[in-house]
Amino acid sequence: MPTVLAAIDGSDHAARALCAAAELFGATADYVLLSVLPPWSPAAAIAVNEELRSAGATSDTAQGVRTHGTSTGANPYSPTDDSVAATNDALDDYYRAAQRQAASAAGVTRAEHVITESRPQKRRIGREICERAEGLGADVIVIGSHGSSHTGELLLGSVSQFVLHHASCPVLVVRGAD
Repeated sequence: MPTVLAAIDGSDHAARALCAAAELFGATADYVLLSVLPPWSPAAAIAVNEELRSAGATSDTAQGVRTHGTSTGANPYSPTDDSVAATNDALDDYYRAAQRQAASAAGVTRAEHVITESRPQKRRIGREICERAEGLGADVIVIGSHGSSHTGELLLGSVSQFVLHHASCPVLVVRGAD
């Protein structure tokens, strides 16, 4: 069975890419669903906070993302240990749900679910995808061409372009319907 690494960022493009992979390789191939947490930034914290608020979240995680800045609450998006942890916890929950939804839509019943952090010195999600694929010995990487999930630049054209040019295995880039 081929090992298929599918980059999942929660976008419809990523879900469509996994559906295309399931059609090509079958639902029982060895799938690894990979989501890469971007390095912490105020923009990521704000985006996560907006997503949580629009989803009506009232969990401790949502509260943590909003309030773990300064002790006075003057800057709730400061890069404190608590704010970084709260943002990453919220993103982890988001990606796990996105991976489950994409797998369900594609009819993929067996998959390894991986969430990893992009190392700040790299600042390249595409590089993380390529390195993970090489480490797994993936036969193919499947990626959407334009993801742009709530955290911004996750699977935009620049990421799929990077993966296409730097991966050590074949890459299937699935264009969106738009």
